[in-house]
Amino acid sequence: MSILSDLFGGGKNPADAASPYLNQIPGVGHDAYDSYINKGREAGNRTGSAYEGLMSDPTGFINKLMENYQTSAGYGAKKDELTSLMGNTAASGGFAGSPFDQGQQAKGVNDLLSQDMQQYLQNAFGAYKTGLEGEQGVANQGFQASGNLADILGGNLNQQANLGFQGQQQKNSNKTAIIGQLIKALGIGGGLAATGGVGGIGALLGGGFGSGMFGGG
Repeated sequence: MSILSDLFGGGKNPADAASPYLNQIPGVGHDAYDSYINKGREAGNRTGSAYEGLMSDPTGFINKLMENYQTSAGYGAKKDELTSLMGNTAASGGFAGSPFDQGQQAKGVNDLLSQDMQQYLQNAFGAYKTGLEGEQGVANQGFQASGNLADILGGNLNQQANLGFQGQQQKNSNKTAIIGQLIKALGIGGGLAATGGVGGIGALLGGGFGSGMFGGG
């Protein structure tokens, strides 16, 4: 590359000088955020399926929670205490073993069992809700990471575009300035009209030089 072509090229484009560094930014962004984005996407799919199941078949969801139900140790102790107390009451009243006594004891045991089942369901749903909220948090974190990565990549493209524009603008400015300096140095400013304008400079300086540098507009 000749000295003149260097001059008219305006030096190195700042976009070219910055490119080795700007090109590293997407990789850095992906390294920092991709794992969060992927985990967030997976968590979002799981929470989506969970919410869909809750809305489409809430009874089935409750039945699934109750599949592993077993009476608690507290229920057993309360049942023994209740039946003993009711038996003593029936005996003192003289109706122990009667249908009324049996009905009362059955009702008391069923009430205890219902309370135990409700407590189990409440505990199970609480644990499920905690897990679901955790998954939703991971999904939200992934969404935020995705937005941050998009900002980084968009900002990087914007920087490259601005530097490319500035570099080309500087090249155009340099060309204009150098042409003006050459015209002034050659002392032909006043004779442009006579020589055919800028295109005529090529004729004064030599056919090959003029046609390559000045003839193209």
